[in-house]
Amino acid sequence: MAGEKGTVGCELCGGVAAVHCAADSAFLCAACDAKVHGANFLASRHLRRRLAVDHADHADADAGLTDSGSESSSSSSSCVSTADSTSAAAARGAAGRRSKLRQRRRRRARAEVVLEGWAKRMGLAPGAARWRAARAAAALRALGRGVSASRVPLRVAMAAALWSEVCGCGGGEAGALLRRLEAGAHVPARLVLAVASWMAARTAGGRATQEGWAECS
Repeated sequence: MAGEKGTVGCELCGGVAAVHCAADSAFLCAACDAKVHGANFLASRHLRRRLAVDHADHADADAGLTDSGSESSSSSSSCVSTADSTSAAAARGAAGRRSKLRQRRRRRARAEVVLEGWAKRMGLAPGAARWRAARAAAALRALGRGVSASRVPLRVAMAAALWSEVCGCGGGEAGALLRRLEAGAHVPARLVLAVASWMAARTAGGRATQEGWAECS
């Protein structure tokens, strides 16, 4: 099928052909190529050769393709495969997801290290400090974006989460533990208590009111 003078016509629409597919024995324009070879995975694996723009007819185009499938410098350039590009894009996407996962794990590990350090400054034994820090970090993760959406500073949220895990085991030393946390985390005790109460309400399925948050901000 001949298109405009000096070009090869697309087998489907008659426009200027951009590629030749040996598997389909067809010359196709870019739009028809995308439609045909994007239909399914098997079709996407067909190798196509891009055509030069100066073909006069099929004979000139065919002369550029040898029986072995090699290409002539005047008739075609590189081979293209939708499957190859799709695989490359999928690989890049998977690598990006792995990178983000590693970053989240590193941030999580750093948060637990900080929380453990605060717990030790409060006077907890190393094992108890590590356990309480891990539980506090898990509580923060459970709250998810609720913390950032409410504009609670991360340091304040971390201190409040740790206090929620420690306050029940302090007994008569609760006041002393809170003062040590205030000194170690550099977060006012009043703010720690208010945000810890707000977190407890969120965890229990309740909602903190705007007035209640205004009092502790």
